[in-house]
Amino acid sequence: MWTLTSCNTDGTKSYGIQKGETTINDISVNRAEIEEFVELLNRCDASEIHAYELVEDFLGK
Repeated sequence: MWTLTSCNTDGTKSYGIQKGETTINDISVNRAEIEEFVELLNRCDASEIHAYELVEDFLGK
């Protein structure tokens, strides 16, 4: 299951995704946007093998 991650860099909170051993941080500062992305990944049962391509597609939308 994909989950939301967060980190605080230089006073700015950013969000990412995680599943198993795969973590991608600092995708967006918009929590709602990443929560929606995580829901989509889980609904589609997205594989962590394609995580970076999925994030690339998400950011290119």
